[in-house]
Formats: sequence, C-alpha cells, structure tokens
Amino acid sequence: MMPDVERLRKVWALVERGGSAGECAAARERARVIAERYGYVLDDIPVLLAGGDVYKAREIRERQQREREARRREAEQASARKAALKAHRQALRDQAEEITGRYEGRLFCVMPDESILVDAVQSHALPGWRAGYDWSPGALEALRTALPLPKTMDEALAELKRWTTLRDDRQFVRRAYRQASQHEDVMPEPVLQRMKILAGLVQFELVLTNIEDLMKRVSFQMAAGKGQQLSGATGLEAILRDLDAIRQERVIETEDLKTHIRQSTADRAPDQAQAAGSKNGGQSTATERRGAVEAILRSSESQKMTLREIASRVGVSPATVLNIRRRMKTTRSI
Repeated sequence: MMPDVERLRKVWALVERGGSAGECAAARERARVIAERYGYVLDDIPVLLAGGDVYKAREIRERQQREREARRREAEQASARKAALKAHRQALRDQAEEITGRYEGRLFCVMPDESILVDAVQSHALPGWRAGYDWSPGALEALRTALPLPKTMDEALAELKRWTTLRDDRQFVRRAYRQASQHEDVMPEPVLQRMKILAGLVQFELVLTNIEDLMKRVSFQMAAGKGQQLSGATGLEAILRDLDAIRQERVIETEDLKTHIRQSTADRAPDQAQAAGSKNGGQSTATERRGAVEAILRSSESQKMTLREIASRVGVSPATVLNIRRRMKTTRSI
C-alpha cells in the first residue's frame, strides 16, 4: 500500500524549506510517522517522491554505508600503526641514547684495540680506500700476534663477546637513527677477521682438557651452525680430540693419585704398625685382638663399659665388639 504521495510531498517541502529549525524538525517527524505507517523509513521519502526504486536505493545506501565504515576502520588502523611506529622509533632512540652514554659519546670512535689491529695489517692493505686487505697467511698471523691470543676457552669467549657487543651496539644505534650508511659494516675489516680467528679458536683450535670447556665449545658450535654452514666432520674431529685429551688427563690424574696413596701408605705403615701395637696393648693379630675383647667382656669391668670404650681399648671397631659379644651369648646359650 502506497502512502499519499502528494501529502507527503507537502510535508517534505517543509522539511527542506521550512522557515525555522523548529518547523523543519516538526515536519521531519510528521514525515517519519507517515513513512513508517507504510513500511518505509525517512531516507526512503526522497526516492518515493522522485518515483524511484526504493529497494534498490536502500541497497545503494547500505553499500555506501559499508564502504564508509570500511574507510573509517582503515583510517583508524592507519592512525594506530603510525602511532605505534612513532612510539617504536622513540623507544629505539631512547635505547640508542642509553648505549651511546655508556661509551661516553665515543661509540663510533676507533677504539685502542681496533687501532692496534688496523696498524698491524696496514702493510697488507690493497690500493684504494675501499679496496680492503690481502688476507694472506702473513696478514692473518699479524692479526693473531697484534693482541695476545687467548689461551683458554674463557679468554677467547670473553674477547669475542667484547667485539660482538661493540658491533651490535654500533649497528643498533645506526639503525635507531636511520643513518644513510646503516648497511655498511660498523667494524674495521681487521677486527672482523680477528673475530673469525677467535671463533676458530673456540670452535676448533683450542685443545680442551675439561668437560665444562667442551660443553661451551659444543654450545658455541650449535649456535654458530644456525647462521652458517659448518663442516660437521671438522667439528666432530675437534670434539673427539678434546675427549681424548680429557681422557688422558683423567688417566694421568688417577695414576698420580694412586702413586701418592702408595707413597703415603708406605711412609705411614711403620708408624701405624707401632702405634697399633702400643694402642692394642701389644695385640697385633686379629686373633689376639678378639681374645682381648672376649677377656674384657668376661670381666666384671665390662658391665660399666660401653662398646665404644672396649673397642677403643683393644683397637677394634664397636661393631666387632658387638659381634663378639653376640657370639659369646650364643655359645653360652648352647
């Protein structure tokens, strides 16, 4: 059933061209009541008055509403991403400032040890300021001797950690400030080669003689293997070599301990034999000591003595005294 279009047109004319805001609002309310009486909504009225397809117009309005809502959500998400990115960059800058402060503003200055390594291989530098170095055996040996080469696993790990920390800090600060040269390495090439030498010491070269260091080696190899292709055969050879060294070290320690025990026993044997004979009242054999215990246990004096006192007097253990007493009671009962 269609509403009275002419009446609705007059009311709507007041909505669009009413004299005051109050008149427009009153006319809008009347138009809404009329439209809803016939199953329409306020937005359908212009379409009805123009003779258009109300249902198609509704589809168009709903699609437009969905599109507006989608644009609104996208704008909100874009704004949230922008705010999050801004906060992330600020957090990076704050952390970068903290790192720079730890180095007292000298993070990107050449450190003394860096200068030593660079000077040590200066004669092996290739022509051109970006040409690099000729890493011949002589150049690598110069790097190995420029600074004292670590002799233990802990020393090698400590130096490697020092260089790695410096490199990570420099890279982090460079990324935080989005510097144009952030893709270039922050360490001189001689330092990078020294780090490779240290990694080789940790993974393969140092001969280890204890399980703790071997566990550190295996852990380092596992961590390094996640980022690069390592030779499994070389790693196993180093581990087997270390295990053999540890085994030999344990054998030597065991033999030294046995020798020490034998020498100590030999040195103490005469004195102990003499002391035992004196302490046991001259009883040097097991039979004699057992007889002495039995004699004490038969005496009235034993009623006032503890097992420990009897054992101490004769030079046997309290358990031996107890066994002899039990055996004597059993014999008497039989």
